[in-house]
Amino acid sequence: MRVVVGSESSRDQRPSEIDRHLQMLSRFVERAKAEGSFSLTMILRSASSGPAKALVGLKDELQHAGVSAKVILAKLEPEDELRQFFASLSGLAPREPAPLLIRWARNPRLLDAHEQVTYGETMCWSGDAMRRDADKRNALTLFDEEAPDTVRLGRLAFEALWAASALVPERRLTGPATARPSGAYQLSQDTPVAALRPSLQGWPLVRH
Repeated sequence: MRVVVGSESSRDQRPSEIDRHLQMLSRFVERAKAEGSFSLTMILRSASSGPAKALVGLKDELQHAGVSAKVILAKLEPEDELRQFFASLSGLAPREPAPLLIRWARNPRLLDAHEQVTYGETMCWSGDAMRRDADKRNALTLFDEEAPDTVRLGRLAFEALWAASALVPERRLTGPATARPSGAYQLSQDTPVAALRPSLQGWPLVRH
């Protein structure tokens, strides 16, 4: 089932948008409990995006269901929300190092990709381009609950963008005075951006 949402301005829709992401994630958790462990992939503008807020809000339920997540962010600000988001990610996979959980699409060429989330094998969400300012964003978003083909394309898009994204310095994820989550990876300096693949313009689900 596809649910198309969008009529109000992006500023006015913020609370209801987060509520929709919470509802979508809750339905995914119920499936995970009934059918086994699932994974999420997220391509988001920042830790302030609706799906990130929903993950933080439901981190305990996700952990109990055995759900793990991998995330690509276009922006690392605001830092407080980034650290809270990363702490939630680490709680879902405490033995995984940070480079296997989160990356940074810091190269401007990557920002035309649209925000998207895949939930397991059949559920997904697609939003606006990551480069667009939050107050000027297109309010049209797509929630699909029975779309395995769309999810497959979304996973391919995620893997291509993941390979072209940079590692996130640990100090940005945990802060100078915060202990690392169990299994977190320590970086002594910023890591350069990975080389771009020549086929980036052909990503599925990267709308223009």
